[in-house]
Amino acid sequence: MDERQENRKWVEPVVKIVLSLAALFPVYAFLYVTFPASVIAFYLISAVLLAVFAPWDKLKEKFLS
Repeated sequence: MDERQENRKWVEPVVKIVLSLAALFPVYAFLYVTFPASVIAFYLISAVLLAVFAPWDKLKEKFLS
């Protein structure tokens, strides 16, 4: 019984990683096929996400004080 529990400990993270890679494969395939435009789009999307979700108050306190 202990051996089954030990196997479950490492199987769950491995399954999550494999499913994440499978879900992201079409995105990375699209980025590979359309490289130049995708790099710019990825940069812009990342910038928008940073602008929306960054903790701006904490960053202001840390760098402007």
